[in-house]
Amino acid sequence: MNRREALLGTLGAFAAQGQVRRSSQPKQRNIIFILTDDHRYDALGFLKSQPWLKTPVLDSLARDGVHIKNAFVTTALCSPSRASILTGLYAHKHRI
Repeated sequence: MNRREALLGTLGAFAAQGQVRRSSQPKQRNIIFILTDDHRYDALGFLKSQPWLKTPVLDSLARDGVHIKNAFVTTALCSPSRASILTGLYAHKHRI
């Protein structure tokens, strides 16, 4: 066996190992993050607090996904809280 065959054999082994790893990884999930503000806590149709309120798309997303009922923010003001959620920074760092 010459140097070229050894190199090709090694590369082939690594390539085959990479193929096995890719197929055994779980399928990645899609994440949709919907941030709503400036309304009452019960202003979404799927909460069924207002019988006249119809939000069919949000209802289906909440039924098939996750609805976070209790969340905490780093500041009580709307814009700085939203900026913290979107940037991952504390309010004193993004200064909004």
